Amino acid sequence: MMPSVPKTTVMAAFVIFFVACCGSAPAHAVTLLTQEDIDRGTARGQEKTASDTVCTAEKCYEMPASFAVIETRYATGPRIEVVEPPADAEYRAPIRLIISFMPREGTQVDLKTFKLEYLKVISIDITGRVAGYLEPTGVRIEKADLPPGDHKLRITLKDTKGGISQQVYSVKIAK
Repeated sequence: MMPSVPKTTVMAAFVIFFVACCGSAPAHAVTLLTQEDIDRGTARGQEKTASDTVCTAEKCYEMPASFAVIETRYATGPRIEVVEPPADAEYRAPIRLIISFMPREGTQVDLKTFKLEYLKVISIDITGRVAGYLEPTGVRIEKADLPPGDHKLRITLKDTKGGISQQVYSVKIAK
């Protein structure tokens, strides 16, 4: 019988191997969303009412012309701020994506609770696509690839005392 190796040991060994072998982050663009992701969400009932409004079964969202906060549900956890891309513009992919986390006083960010979802009628969990770029201070991706269109991303994060923050952001990618 083989001895059991803790998952954390295996993961640490993989990270050490990856950094030694491949560097800290790949130079190519990280695909956050694919056309298949978009089609999968739309095929399950998302309806577009106008070019600047997107409606789901629960709610309609006005789509700003930039990367901007369009909804905050919870704000008892770490502060979440999209540093880049700056607001009030349309972008061409790939974009630089920098999200900053600021813990409340007396707490720390609990990275195990970080979740990034693409919102359609169903939410599509894309957390795994950014996991290698996640740090206690935030997420930094130099080249994040998204297909053309208006996209909503929901970020959820907790702190070590159970406080939770959740925000929905919008970004418009030019064709």
